[in-house]
Amino acid sequence: MFRTERRFRKNRILQAMIGGYAVFWLWMLIKPYAWYNWWLENLLVLAAAAGLGGAYRWFRFSNRSYALIILFVALHTYGAHYSYNTTPIDRLMHEWFGFHRDNFDRVVHFSFGLLIAYPAWEFFIRAAGLRKGWSYGLTPVVILSFGAFYELIEMWVALIVAPEIGTRFLGTQGDIWDSHHDMEAALIGAVLAMAATAAASHLAHRRTTRHLPEGG
Repeated sequence: MFRTERRFRKNRILQAMIGGYAVFWLWMLIKPYAWYNWWLENLLVLAAAAGLGGAYRWFRFSNRSYALIILFVALHTYGAHYSYNTTPIDRLMHEWFGFHRDNFDRVVHFSFGLLIAYPAWEFFIRAAGLRKGWSYGLTPVVILSFGAFYELIEMWVALIVAPEIGTRFLGTQGDIWDSHHDMEAALIGAVLAMAATAAASHLAHRRTTRHLPEGG
């Protein structure tokens, strides 16, 4: 089910994905909206790179999971370039849907659940030995807890590192329920991801059993 490479130097697909993201990151580094916000937002990228790189020796995700992780980080990097103010994607959403609020940040929170749920599920299956039935239900709960923890991290960063910019860094846009909606978006994304994963797993199992020889 999960195809992994033993050595990074032999994993050409992962190397290509990392190289592509590095080029994208350098592109987003050119004239960001605010340098201070850019580096604050990229603490997440640095932490993810350090964590995944340090864990590679004892646990390797499948390339599918790495692709989903890199895609999410790329979305976050895009938002960081604009300091999660009005992005070109926000302008399109305003034009197409008549939104009164910049919703790209909410798209990123939704994508966190949608894209990171599968790697988390893979970890539960392979490293924790969790049964599939339990893993489908536990993964959205864990994603929700990580989403809540990230909201706390944002608050701590705003209070400790950047108190002078306060809610501008948090990007609440005057919505007192902003953090709650962000967590809700991540939860919905995770539930959808696990529903799709469960359906795909069920179909794959049916195809496998259909081709098994009858009898003992």
